[in-house]
Amino acid sequence: MSATVEEARAFDRQIIERVRHGHVPDLRRAEPCEHFQNNAWRHPEYVRLDFGEIFELIRDAIRRHARPPAARWRVIEIGCGPGHISLELSRAGFDVTGVDLSPACIEVARRVAEEDPWAAQRGQLNYVCGDGLDPSIELDGPFDAAVFVGALHHFPDQGAIARRVASLLAPGGLILAHEPSRDRITTGNLTFICLLRALLAASGGFHECLDPPLDRDAIDKAVAPLRAELTCTDAQGAKAQSPLDNEAGHAEMLPALRRCFDEVVYRERYAFFHELIGGLRFDEATNIRLARSLRAFDAELCRLGVLQPTEFFFVGRRRGGES
Repeated sequence: MSATVEEARAFDRQIIERVRHGHVPDLRRAEPCEHFQNNAWRHPEYVRLDFGEIFELIRDAIRRHARPPAARWRVIEIGCGPGHISLELSRAGFDVTGVDLSPACIEVARRVAEEDPWAAQRGQLNYVCGDGLDPSIELDGPFDAAVFVGALHHFPDQGAIARRVASLLAPGGLILAHEPSRDRITTGNLTFICLLRALLAASGGFHECLDPPLDRDAIDKAVAPLRAELTCTDAQGAKAQSPLDNEAGHAEMLPALRRCFDEVVYRERYAFFHELIGGLRFDEATNIRLARSLRAFDAELCRLGVLQPTEFFFVGRRRGGES
């Protein structure tokens, strides 16, 4: 069985389980879902803080940098999953094509789109099931922008996917990638996250009951499983989410993007808040205030160089277009 088939099946299983437990993959219509133990999809406010901010970055970058100005830019999202970003981009007035390997994800995306109360005000929205690298897939290009949200790092050959995207773009078209860079997780980051989790747990406000580490050896023992959690691996180092997860890190993604596209925006982002907010277990009002505060402190600690950002946002322009 090929890795791409196994990858599709892994995400089929994931979305089927999530939807069965009440998950609604829609930034506007997300509902509280206790199936998630420590994930932004646990509460609509966390969704807005995390995925909502990512959507706004992408929307605003397209409006600012896409050329020529158009009433409706044509956008493709590669690795769209169950469609929450594609759906919101279409609500913003873009004509959107979402592509994903997982038949179950595409089925859910189509169903959510069909039930959309704002469908009459949307741009066009089309979902295609298939491999974004497969040239035989019929995609109605060229596109003004190509979007990746947590999907680019699943492609082993970063040069190949960059060239594929360039072939799908109109002259001067944009690539926009918001990606984790788990190869940049430092021991300092992990130690800080362990501290936060221990303090939250000691206050009765975290989903896990944790014994606060009391010495260096105990801290080292707490850091090891956290590294596995944050890199989506098991105790033996095998990939826990899907076979192609973390096929590329920051060290592979960014150079490939810069080789193939003229850089327009590069911004390093957060280090820890999305690893914590879904696990908060105080009362709802406290959880929301604390989630907002954690995001603000995360951004400031990254800005000050105290923590290493472990995600980035890149906007590049296809070479050979207008200057």
